[in-house]
Amino acid sequence: MAVETSIPIIVDRNFPAAAFGEVAAEIGRSGVVDYMQMWDQLTCWFPRSLWTPERVPMATVVPDCDSFPDWCVMAGYGAALAPGLGTVISMDAIRRGPTELTQTMLTLANVTQGKSIFQIGAGEVKQCKPFGWKRSQGIRRLEDFYKIFHAYWESTEPIDFEGNFTTLDQAWIGVAKGHRPQIWGLGGGPTITDMATTYADGFATMAPMVWTSPSHAAEVIGAMKTQLAEKGRDPEAFSFGIWAAILTHEDETVIDRALDHELMRWHTAVIGRIIQGDWEDRDGITGPMPPDWHYAVNMLPTNITADQAHEWIDRTTREQSEKTWIHGTPDRVARQLQEYVDVGVNWVGVLDVLPFVLEPDDARAALPRSLEICRHLKAFG
Repeated sequence: MAVETSIPIIVDRNFPAAAFGEVAAEIGRSGVVDYMQMWDQLTCWFPRSLWTPERVPMATVVPDCDSFPDWCVMAGYGAALAPGLGTVISMDAIRRGPTELTQTMLTLANVTQGKSIFQIGAGEVKQCKPFGWKRSQGIRRLEDFYKIFHAYWESTEPIDFEGNFTTLDQAWIGVAKGHRPQIWGLGGGPTITDMATTYADGFATMAPMVWTSPSHAAEVIGAMKTQLAEKGRDPEAFSFGIWAAILTHEDETVIDRALDHELMRWHTAVIGRIIQGDWEDRDGITGPMPPDWHYAVNMLPTNITADQAHEWIDRTTREQSEKTWIHGTPDRVARQLQEYVDVGVNWVGVLDVLPFVLEPDDARAALPRSLEICRHLKAFG
């Protein structure tokens, strides 16, 4: 498959909806981006205690980092203003019922003429526990969702279903199925990947936080393709994507400073390697957190004080910070991402985190850098 590209729209409720639409339209006009990317979440992974003007220049114009919109609403709005641009939304299967989620997916696929990808993982405690949900149910609820989605899609009659958490009794949402949304697995681990190769259309994870190198990606992609073939599925019809965590700027001294910024070092501590043991196993260095610590299970940002955050930040090293990000000029970053494409990745989400620590005026210039990376990737292909 030819590589497809995606750029996130990081515009929250602190801004008028028109700002979101303007970014979507600019991405659509570029001609080098296939999807706008969003994530269905309630709480950011930055502690509120770190999001202060004296630490983060962007806090002078974005007073908090947790005012997320409902991304399914914004995806439809953005699609109307950028016809032809697809949507990618990442989410869990815990906080939306499987029938309601299926209805939303079918609706957005109809709006985008089929260019809708939903990447679904096992959930995060920060999205669940404060709001009365149980993150521990994530895997089993994901299994219910996969089975129910396929049952609705394949049936022309009301369906019955007895699952881990959901019981359906002659459930019926109609026969209109003009466009099928793509459902991808998201995350990592053997259970998530096994369910993806059984039920999903693709799989996405973070690089280098999970797939720490192109060779690591090649190893996992090869194993998943073997699973697909053993299950009677066509491995070449299955998509593999990365959320590429990058820091990009024309001036590499800006990146150099950012690698030491406390907000970037916070990322390094909690998600530099999603599986903390990978620091030792794959990088040969001691990680900042215990090997069995996992941000999705253990981290509640709103409960973390500035002192605790800095205790974690102080555990990180410059070496770890450099290994957490794909960084450099847009051309250099694109060439590093192309190495992932060369081993089988065919969808790249370009997630530039640098704007969070830039001065607001410089942060506004970040989108053209991401567009340039996408332009390079399309040219390489």
